[in-house]
Amino acid sequence: MIYFVRHGQTDDNANGNLLTGWSATPLNEKGFEQAKETAIKLKDVKFDICFCSPLLRTKQTLDEIIKYHKNLKVVFDDRLKERDYGDITGKPASICKFRRWNANDEIPFKMESILQMFERVGSFYDEIKNKYTKKNILIVSHSGVGRLSYFYFNGKPKDNDYSNFKLDNAEIMKLEL
Repeated sequence: MIYFVRHGQTDDNANGNLLTGWSATPLNEKGFEQAKETAIKLKDVKFDICFCSPLLRTKQTLDEIIKYHKNLKVVFDDRLKERDYGDITGKPASICKFRRWNANDEIPFKMESILQMFERVGSFYDEIKNKYTKKNILIVSHSGVGRLSYFYFNGKPKDNDYSNFKLDNAEIMKLEL
């Protein structure tokens, strides 16, 4: 079983949904509280391994969870980073005059496409799914990775619109390997 956790809230999340992408954005006070609450929810789960995005906000979320799992092996994997927003990193989401999570829309900026990101996230799951069958895996990552993880396990949307699934900050999603 995969326990996928989205990081706790950041100021970018709270202040109008800024396109944080690969920025080293820390959790805010609410985000730390959310991470602590999620850690308590997961404290009795016996994890075999943890994979985590190497970005600051996911590491801070993991730090709270790991307090209950002192000997858990943690692997940081770049494939679990949020979408690379390139030229528009740090800008408000309202700058997007295209549907950010619809693969049919042409992107007028230099940034990672949904299909490129899906390939990146999919390669992670392709690698671990046979190796960790019947194991409990903790993944700490981002909203975009969570969205694409959902569609990896449940099938790509026929209309290429990936916006129909979203994870809240510090939300836990369970996925069957």
